[in-house]
Amino acid sequence: MTALQDSTTTWALVPIKDFARAKSRLAAALTADQCAGLAGSMAADVVTALRGCADIGHVACLGPAPRIQAFAAEYGCDFIAETSGAGLSANLDIAARQLQEKGARTLLIVPSDLPTITPDDLTALLAKHHGGLTICPAGRDAGTNAVVLSPPTGIGFLFGKQSYARHLRAAEAAGLEHRSVHAKAFETDIDVPADLKWLRSVEPRGHTGRFLDRAVPPAAFDSPPSAAIA
Repeated sequence: MTALQDSTTTWALVPIKDFARAKSRLAAALTADQCAGLAGSMAADVVTALRGCADIGHVACLGPAPRIQAFAAEYGCDFIAETSGAGLSANLDIAARQLQEKGARTLLIVPSDLPTITPDDLTALLAKHHGGLTICPAGRDAGTNAVVLSPPTGIGFLFGKQSYARHLRAAEAAGLEHRSVHAKAFETDIDVPADLKWLRSVEPRGHTGRFLDRAVPPAAFDSPPSAAIA
């Protein structure tokens, strides 16, 4: 393992909305309580996978206190309080600076709604990172579903629609080596009602699978699966 890939200096960061406000685009299929429960279950599976990856030394959750702070403590993660009104990308920039000051040399950002990722998926992604920017595009809206960045402040983050291309252009402008990784594990986040059928079809395990079995009726999965995922 090279110094760049040293797990002690590799941090994972998971931005998480307050569960009560998360997944509003699923409201056509799920109740507010079900949206919140699903968001919490998916986040739990994401941080569990990150903590199970031997190549990641530290995991931090970025979000509002007190709910996400309590979630981070429950799952053994560090917590970074978001700045209200700053927006996702600005909050990630702030968090990246804080983690670099703590000694992070490599930063992996993963959204909290990729409940099927595994420690092996994360190991495979990190193995393809050789400095600069490594990026996994989302299947929908040409967005971004995972970023590995060395150093953590190498570029400013530009999440949102079309962010995949914007991140690549930012890396090029900064003179950073950059590469794309098209990995199925990082393509499919759960955002709209049609995504629920896909999620059920892959029979997720862990917190998400148990939540779906317990709390989501079969009718919620009746929509056809999405052709592309954000």
